[in-house]
Amino acid sequence: MAWFIAFLEGLSTLAVEVIAIRLAVPVVGSSATLNGITLAIVLLALSAGYWRGGTLSARWDGAHIQTALARNLTLAAAFYGALAFPWEARLLEKTLDWGLNVPLAIGLTACLLFLLPVYLASQTVPMLAELTNSEGKAGKASGRVLFFSTLGSVVGGIVTPVGLFPKLGVQRTTYVVCALLVIAGCIALGRARLTVSAASVVGIVALLVAVDTSLVPKEQGFSFDSAYQSFRIAAGEDDEGRAERILLLGGGRASGVYADDGETSFTYIQEAEKALSETRAANVLVIGAAGFTFPRDAARLEWVRRIDAVDVDPAVKRIAETEFLKQPLDSKVRFLPLSARYALHKLRRDGNHYGLTFVDAYYGKGIPPELLSVEFFSDVAAISDHVVLNVIMDGTVESDFAHNLLASCRHSFRSVWVKPLLVEDQRLVNVLVSNWPQDGSTAWNGSGQEYRDNQSDADRDWVRLVWKRTES
Repeated sequence: MAWFIAFLEGLSTLAVEVIAIRLAVPVVGSSATLNGITLAIVLLALSAGYWRGGTLSARWDGAHIQTALARNLTLAAAFYGALAFPWEARLLEKTLDWGLNVPLAIGLTACLLFLLPVYLASQTVPMLAELTNSEGKAGKASGRVLFFSTLGSVVGGIVTPVGLFPKLGVQRTTYVVCALLVIAGCIALGRARLTVSAASVVGIVALLVAVDTSLVPKEQGFSFDSAYQSFRIAAGEDDEGRAERILLLGGGRASGVYADDGETSFTYIQEAEKALSETRAANVLVIGAAGFTFPRDAARLEWVRRIDAVDVDPAVKRIAETEFLKQPLDSKVRFLPLSARYALHKLRRDGNHYGLTFVDAYYGKGIPPELLSVEFFSDVAAISDHVVLNVIMDGTVESDFAHNLLASCRHSFRSVWVKPLLVEDQRLVNVLVSNWPQDGSTAWNGSGQEYRDNQSDADRDWVRLVWKRTES
């Protein structure tokens, strides 16, 4: 059973890393900074755990090692379930509120929440190597344990985002990971301590339920955490008190419809539809499907022949039709569950060209930097006559983020016009950016540092804008 324990430990450790990155994305966006720092903290904890586990196991007998294994794995499960997973996004936001820059905020949060449990769980490898070293060959014993642990990591790295996230959601996946660690701990205790094992399982389950109950809002509508984003559908009201159904992605208000007739209620969608009417484009490309309100409304126009909607998350269409719009999409709408960058290359190779492309892929407090670069905007321009981007930024368009983004757009589009959809008392608003002078827009003639695939500070500029500060 030692090999099975090693397998579960490896699986859970890689799964924890994937979950940690996924939970942080809505706050700081998906970036190499997030991935690199999270990976570094996990590796630091692993190295410390391997060292300490080897030192301790050399002093103890088999029974003592088994007890320590069970204790470490159970404590790691409890720490993950009660603190690390439920509080990561909240703590990350708090550290940013304190004034820390993005790398420091990610690093501090990862250290506080993941160093200890990974350190405890990783002691499993040297302890199991000590238990299974019956031949007096330490290299052979450690090699076997590391083989099964690494094999578990391979499975965890694949199954977590590909299988568990889409089927269970992120939150329930965290329960699975904690359960696997508890199971590994119970196996380590052996049959002689079944009572203790059962008590451990009951205790951890009770703890997870209690934490989950305390953190979930009392009145919560539809919610689902996919591998890519967090979906929430909530009730709301517009400025005139008319009831709305609001779709939130990554914590941000992505789209809305009126509860009584299902018509689009968000101003930026309505303005984008006006832009479509100006161009009278027959073929339309939408990057970032959100709630499919724009594709649905565009399909009603007699001159529109086809709408291609691209979104990397395959769950978007099902949730939009069944939970948000509550109606099937028109046959004019073709859904492409692909990454935006790949979709653009594929569509161009296939000979597609569009009268209008609407980019609506920026959401919540997270923003994908790979969709802010000169290279991305050039790909969009290559297959589009007209381009409209919906970007959340300062309405004055004076931040570093706004200047650098618009400079990147201008490099690819040659000319840029902006149309802030100002809302009273709101610092961050929807701004429509276009490559032609749509009605109500003004030409942008400022300067900025272009974002490029090879070098970009888009994620840092965005966080500075959201938390309204400048870094030293």
